[in-house]
Amino acid sequence: MTKRIQCLSRTLAFGLISTFCLSAALAQDQSVLTLDEALSLAKDRNGTVRSAYLQVKSADAVVVQQLAAFYPTLNAQYQYNSDRNQIVTTGNETSFFQLEGAQTFLNSSWTLLDSGQRDYNLRSATRSRDSRRFNAKQVLRSTLFSVVQQYYDTLRAQELERVAQAEVSRAQTILDQTQTRIKARDAAQIEELQANADFQNARVTALTARNTSTNAAATLKGTIGLQSDEPLPKLQTEKSIAAPLPTETLKGLVSEGLEKRPDLIAQRKNIESEHYSKMFADLQAGPTMNLSANYTEQMTPIALANRTLTFTVTMPLFDGGALRASARQIGYSIKADRASLDQAERVVRADIEAAYVELKTNAERLQAAEIALEAAQKNYDAAVDSQKAGAYDLLQVLTAQVSLVTAESNQIQALYDYRISDVNLKLVTGRPIPGE
Repeated sequence: MTKRIQCLSRTLAFGLISTFCLSAALAQDQSVLTLDEALSLAKDRNGTVRSAYLQVKSADAVVVQQLAAFYPTLNAQYQYNSDRNQIVTTGNETSFFQLEGAQTFLNSSWTLLDSGQRDYNLRSATRSRDSRRFNAKQVLRSTLFSVVQQYYDTLRAQELERVAQAEVSRAQTILDQTQTRIKARDAAQIEELQANADFQNARVTALTARNTSTNAAATLKGTIGLQSDEPLPKLQTEKSIAAPLPTETLKGLVSEGLEKRPDLIAQRKNIESEHYSKMFADLQAGPTMNLSANYTEQMTPIALANRTLTFTVTMPLFDGGALRASARQIGYSIKADRASLDQAERVVRADIEAAYVELKTNAERLQAAEIALEAAQKNYDAAVDSQKAGAYDLLQVLTAQVSLVTAESNQIQALYDYRISDVNLKLVTGRPIPGE
């Protein structure tokens, strides 16, 4: 009895383990990748985003370097000397003098005052750091928008593939019904040729839709950082939504975009950084002064101390015009960057206007597409039922089928175009976008 119980226990345990493993496998197979999860993957794995934020860390280090110039430096030094001197006298007698020993020092230096060089360098570095931060933010926003767009494009392609497959099924049904009516001598033989041609064309459309869906999924995988051998999980299907029209005025959106766009702010910060670089270059081209203090203490083998206070005035007398030319170069660079900023602001205005109009149009498209799909579905159902009853001919059913496929495709296109254009308007106006 005990052996039977042990055997039964082992069997039950094995069954439970097998059930758990099977459930885990099914859960993995049925995993769904939401848009938020795709955005998180892109932030963690996308190389372009990682590179932008590493550049910010590099700029942070430059600011620390420039800030350190305002503080004193303190260094400990250990030195061991082994000196051997050879002395040859007039009588060609050679003798040696050797000295060995260790010394320890403590050195400190501090620039107490200058003509403003350190301040200009620090201000330039902080503005450059801020510029990179806003550039990194723009890179992140652009990448996140690409994920949103590619996610919806993949869903769009999958939905259109589903529509194409449904069209194949409907074409097959019509072909079967046509063949049945021909056998019952209720339809002409030529109608089978048309029904079969439509069925084969539907198969070709379905294969093309499958290829489009595969390509869209591959593009999305690359952006969110999945390896080529990693399967793309099933995407969360988007339900149809109400498509409200934007309530803000175009003028208000343009003003908001010019103020909040990270790429524009980055350009302005970069110009500020160049401005302080120009001030530094102008300063270097004239007289400069420096007041510094140095202190050195020898602790072994004997105690010694030395302090120095140095005031230096430097006046460049002749350098072939290099320093002045350097200042002029930065000045021209500032003018060029300001011209680029003006053009970038014009482009932003155009982008916001286009995105605003596109969102309004797509909202109206989606509303109309929902109504058209409902009407086309009713028309197709009525046509198929009538054909079964012998009241409709093949042409009428095919016309209803084409209308239904067109309505389904239009509704899918309008839905995802609206979702993408909604996020795009947030992107071009500097508003927070999903995942940010």
